[in-house]
Amino acid sequence: MTTSIPSSVALTTNPWLRPLTRSTHPRLRLLCIPPAGAGPHFYRTWATGLPEDVEALAIHLPGRENRFAEPLMTDYHDAVEAVYAGVRTALGPLPYALFGHSMGALLAYGLALTAARMGDPVPEHLLLSGCSGPGSPPLKAGRGRWSDVELVADLRAMGGTTTEVLENPELLDLLLPILRADYTLCESFRAAPPTGPLLSCPLTVLAGADDDDHTPADLARWADVSNGCFSQYTFSGGHFFLTHESARPVLTTVASALSR
Repeated sequence: MTTSIPSSVALTTNPWLRPLTRSTHPRLRLLCIPPAGAGPHFYRTWATGLPEDVEALAIHLPGRENRFAEPLMTDYHDAVEAVYAGVRTALGPLPYALFGHSMGALLAYGLALTAARMGDPVPEHLLLSGCSGPGSPPLKAGRGRWSDVELVADLRAMGGTTTEVLENPELLDLLLPILRADYTLCESFRAAPPTGPLLSCPLTVLAGADDDDHTPADLARWADVSNGCFSQYTFSGGHFFLTHESARPVLTTVASALSR
């Protein structure tokens, strides 16, 4: 029996996927999941810098960008189930890797667990960025219920959001509901972390040196979810180090991990 690899055309018509790079003869597919409040545009600069044989796609969550009219997701376990159903055709037979930043890291972990539990192809590599591992203390408890003023102050402190957005009431009216839903989703992960088989894939963790919300010890907790090779890297910058101070070094590190 011959299993066909989903074509680029088929993947680009999937509302859950946004192509970042094209590869004529891909060896590996990289699926990237954005952080809270963001969409596929978060990974726009990754169109260059990855190996030529890596086909990169961003996972497009509902409620943002082209899917703005769709309901937001607020429960972690429901979100993992929905995302998995949406992108399942991209999880093989071509080998794949998962990259997620912050909330995206939690979802990437959930997808890997679900693939293992379902007997589907598991990722060749799991790359988790800017996110403490399971069992870490809750981060900024109740943030999904914070006031607009509190959320905007937190965004300023983290960096990563332009002054144009932070000082534009109309743009904030669009952004803050997405953030509240995403933060609530993250809190549901911390309240009831997923259970499943021990993963066997290599696992790479990335973080910003000035991101005080995620300590090296809490980041290292990810080592407990896989018996594969574990690597942990620290880069210059805060929570959004991968799109600001350390954008190029991060992409170089990701490319190296995917080439191994």
